[in-house]
Amino acid sequence: MKLVETKCAACKSSIFVYEDFLREDMYCTLHCMESANSGNVMVKESAALISANMA
Repeated sequence: MKLVETKCAACKSSIFVYEDFLREDMYCTLHCMESANSGNVMVKESAALISANMA
């Protein structure tokens, strides 16, 4: 089996999966998968800006 690099469908982070398990939409965490399914996708950079503004 060969590892391939793909991007998280929600936050665009790089993730590595075996090519046999590659799907059209891949997610790096359960949080990203749940966010994408509920329509509340938050990109990591946006989250960082929000928390910086709250500090």
